[in-house]
Amino acid sequence: MNIVSTGERYRASTVAAFEAAVLVRCTGVCGAGGRARALGGNRVRTAFAHAPAGVLAEFNRSVAADRLVELLGAAGHSASVHRYTAGTRHRYEIFRVITAPSTAAFLDRAWQQGYADLCGAPELPRSARQIRHARLLAESAWRGVLLVSGPSRSGSPGLRVADLETATVLIRAGRMLSMPVRMSTRPGGQILLVMPQEAAA
Repeated sequence: MNIVSTGERYRASTVAAFEAAVLVRCTGVCGAGGRARALGGNRVRTAFAHAPAGVLAEFNRSVAADRLVELLGAAGHSASVHRYTAGTRHRYEIFRVITAPSTAAFLDRAWQQGYADLCGAPELPRSARQIRHARLLAESAWRGVLLVSGPSRSGSPGLRVADLETATVLIRAGRMLSMPVRMSTRPGGQILLVMPQEAAA
């Protein structure tokens, strides 16, 4: 057995699982702690109220749903996308990600571990490998939120993130990636702004 390659595969799967957890948390419709609004807002949440068992998340963009299925596959969990049309006068498409009920608990654990790796205060100095892994987690967190989160209002700057834990992860991840991020608390959640370098100095 190649221990090095096995370890790299494990780290790659944990990064994929963490990014999947961020995606699901940002939809606000998962069973494992997601609290933020989906890109599409109340319509998506209302549609989920009648969703069948096994629905992990819902999106109004196919690219986000396909990405979640891809990430789950990389982490060892199968899933599929089911598309349907909702609404009465104004019709819109919803993309549901269907998977085993146990996947929600798996992503909850992946989120907790990723949160600890990014936001915890290590008792010992980190090795180069641990730092590299943390950077990969940081990049995956921002990939996930940018795929599903949008401005709080049309034409408004910043990303709306409803729960404080996700906002904290993104701030710490931003610092790790040299992206100065500021948070402003508003009704319904936090607004994250990526500041120009000169403004953050």
